[in-house]
Amino acid sequence: MHCQIQRQLTIALENYPGRLAAMSSAIANQNINIEAISLIDNIEQGLIRIVVSEPDKCKKLLISEGFYVIEADIIAVEITDVNGQLARLTQSLTRAKINIEYTYGSSTRPGEKMHLILKVSDLDKAYQVIAAIEES
Repeated sequence: MHCQIQRQLTIALENYPGRLAAMSSAIANQNINIEAISLIDNIEQGLIRIVVSEPDKCKKLLISEGFYVIEADIIAVEITDVNGQLARLTQSLTRAKINIEYTYGSSTRPGEKMHLILKVSDLDKAYQVIAAIEES
């Protein structure tokens, strides 16, 4: 499977209308593309994870706009949207004793490529395991 180690930005946002719009507008105004996004909510704040086209520029921008931002390396896996692909991937990581801490992805039309974002316990080993999987 084709995979790539990428930088993910995690942003804590107050949970009220307009905060996501402010963040995404600031990013868009700098011509930075959001390639993947996950939003987790709780009572007082949301936690947004994004993979963007220019992570260093985006991080500096968001910090200058007053957002709290942290970084992490993740694996972006390009897989075809067909039955069983996620099972093959997760079984391979399980055999290598790699824990998936969280994941998010995007869906397209059946048969097309999608990106699956993985935060794992052993990034380098997971990369090797995934890269060795032949896509069906």
